Amino acid sequence: MKIIKKSNLIHNISIKHKDIGFVPTMGALHEGHISLIKKSKEKSKKTIVSIFVNPKQFNKKKDFATYPNNLRNDLSICKKLKVDYVFIPNAHEIYRWNDKKILTPKIDNIMEEKFRKGHLNGVLAVMSKFLSIIKCSKIYMGKKDYQQLNLIKNLIKLNKIKCSIVECKTIRMKNGGALSSRNLLLSNDALLVVGKVYRFLKLYKKHGGGLLFVRSKLEKIGVKKIDYIKLINLLNFKEVKKISSNTNIFIAYYLNGVRLIDNL
Repeated sequence: MKIIKKSNLIHNISIKHKDIGFVPTMGALHEGHISLIKKSKEKSKKTIVSIFVNPKQFNKKKDFATYPNNLRNDLSICKKLKVDYVFIPNAHEIYRWNDKKILTPKIDNIMEEKFRKGHLNGVLAVMSKFLSIIKCSKIYMGKKDYQQLNLIKNLIKLNKIKCSIVECKTIRMKNGGALSSRNLLLSNDALLVVGKVYRFLKLYKKHGGGLLFVRSKLEKIGVKKIDYIKLINLLNFKEVKKISSNTNIFIAYYLNGVRLIDNL
């Protein structure tokens, strides 16, 4: 495993290989990230993992300052998984990279864009740089951040980049809650509530009903603040009123002051 901190070095490495799998992360690696890395190791000849907490996608300075950070553990995980290259740039190294201008897709004012202004623009900014710096054939991403994933797919399509997104299933805790680096900031009681939220939404998706009922039920479970609950058609990423085979329910809510998202 080689640790690379310079953009020009990882760029030169990437253009030497024809089949590179790229796993972008913000560190604080957990079983969800591990599953992405394993999938890349399985499907691609070389694997690059980036560890970069992107300041541009945080709309609140406090969230950026408190984001979990354990680089030593992250590197230990990558070494055990036999990752080929770990890219650990700083913000200056990423954003000074000067290549041809990349077109950015339109961001609909729903869900994350509505409640976290600037967040998705920050995601597009860093992924535009990554796609310019690292010449990969596949990017491995989890479905938990599906709005983000969909936007990056549009970015690749708009710019006709020769790279595909490999959508990987959300890895969950034993109680059903989605694994997230932010879970490290939750109490044990809050983690139990995360599981209850998942199990209720799973039942709701099976039986249907009004979203006002969903909000009421979640409040009884222990969720005090909800940004949104939406039914989204995954084929066109538009909001719908009824559940179908192409529909997922998306949610963003708070526990212990920590913002969590999920979809199923």
